[in-house]
Amino acid sequence: MNTCSESSNRQLAHSLGTRLDRTFRDALEKRHFSGAGIFISRGDSFVFSREWGHDRWDGEPIEADTRFDLASLTKPLVTVPLVMAAAAKGMIGLDDTISRFFPAPPDKRDITIRHLLSHSSGLAPYRQFFYDLVGIPFDKRRDAMISMILDDPLDAMPGETASYSDLGYILLGAMLENIFDSRLDRLAARMLYAPLGLDELHFCPLRSGAPPESPPEILADRGKHLKYAAAEFCPWRKRLLVGEVSDENAWALGGLAGHAGLFGTVRGVSAMVGFLRDIYRGKIESDLLSREIVRLFWTRTGHPRGSTWALGFDTPRIVGSSAGRYFSQKSVGHLGFTGTSFWLDLDRDILVVLLTNRVHPSRENDALKKFRPVVHNRIMEVFNEI
Repeated sequence: MNTCSESSNRQLAHSLGTRLDRTFRDALEKRHFSGAGIFISRGDSFVFSREWGHDRWDGEPIEADTRFDLASLTKPLVTVPLVMAAAAKGMIGLDDTISRFFPAPPDKRDITIRHLLSHSSGLAPYRQFFYDLVGIPFDKRRDAMISMILDDPLDAMPGETASYSDLGYILLGAMLENIFDSRLDRLAARMLYAPLGLDELHFCPLRSGAPPESPPEILADRGKHLKYAAAEFCPWRKRLLVGEVSDENAWALGGLAGHAGLFGTVRGVSAMVGFLRDIYRGKIESDLLSREIVRLFWTRTGHPRGSTWALGFDTPRIVGSSAGRYFSQKSVGHLGFTGTSFWLDLDRDILVVLLTNRVHPSRENDALKKFRPVVHNRIMEVFNEI
């Protein structure tokens, strides 16, 4: 049953269209991105969706089926749900240490899955391992990456501070492949997306470990026939990235990693978040995930002190949140480096998916940091008025 009336939805859509058109056209003029798409729902009701701009400067118009490099949305849309599934099946415990899965050195033996999920492992945020990985045979890179992470000095003791870490999610992705004995893209398709009839989220795995400057060979043929928003011009690979993961560490791993590599549309992101929300609300039952496990993962941990992280999902900061001023503290969301995000207010059951290619043509463009909260404020102001 819809949570708002049909007439209210029409009124919302009209007001949102008027206000957001001005906002996005201004952002395009200021070259915050070449293209963007948004999807807004309340409860079970679709409210508003629209696209602006082009897939690259002077390119084709962005459409509803345009795929964006989702970057770190890979974490909450692939890695975290698969960890949820493994936990729900009793295959792992959140307080299992990584030494159960990897030959962890003494300084990392106390790192738990919970630490990795909540970005409190003490691992560094990021390392440019890809420079060394490209000199290693393609089929040995995954193990080499794990060794590099395990050998890398910690920035802090496990559980001491919250510091966002791609490295922790690379370990989680490898752990999932070991547990389920399958490649990450196949796990995502088989366990998450196929049961939902969802074909608008997918990886673009590479066929081989060609030199960085060589044109990529996409393993999935369909990847060549889909429409993608252009990402950055990569100075390392010396080409504009289109349908090819922007993150260099993920690229070196063949486009498959626990921290990045997923591509998708606004509808695809909203469908996956909506699936988790419906389990959280008790509206549906799933053989894969329980209501209790989703509720656990969507509750802010409170550890380390001052952290805004739940398990794999962020929650709004009181000041300076990308969600703006109006999303409640009982909200979950995530950002992607390429200019992607979603925020779900659990109190009001409002979901906003915002996808842009802000890294096009350069990742040095950071205007989206100020733009995101403005967009979310405009949206929530309309809801507050109607």
